[in-house]
Amino acid sequence: MQKDEGDRRELNKAFIRAYFKAYDSGDANAVWSFLASKHAYYPPGGSEPMDLTGRKHDEMFFFNAFSNIRTTVEDQIAEGDRVASRVKMYADHTGEYQSIPSTGTRTKFVFIDICRIEEGRIVEEWAEFDMGSILQQLRQKPPIA
Repeated sequence: MQKDEGDRRELNKAFIRAYFKAYDSGDANAVWSFLASKHAYYPPGGSEPMDLTGRKHDEMFFFNAFSNIRTTVEDQIAEGDRVASRVKMYADHTGEYQSIPSTGTRTKFVFIDICRIEEGRIVEEWAEFDMGSILQQLRQKPPIA
């Protein structure tokens, strides 16, 4: 491996770590600043890809439902223009999500995300996470005192 190639991989990994840390700000615009105008997002389950407008619309459901976000990139692998990340995210459920009213529950999201970077922006992104696990956390009843 040439030094330049290794440097590019490390820069790409750092860029994607910064992308996930932008979620911690709670500022959707900070997150979107990492996305290319021709961004394509491939949601879990092999659904049709979303363009940037669809992605922003979809992501606002998350930002309206969760606050106090804390993200940790647990693992990363980079190859060429792609970075695969294993991520843990914790957030407080403070608004309606998937028809579930705010519960105040500290919710854990664990996911795999693959990003393709072009000209300093994310042009394609694939995500896989267990929605059932997230919904189960939100539907749990608090223990009786």
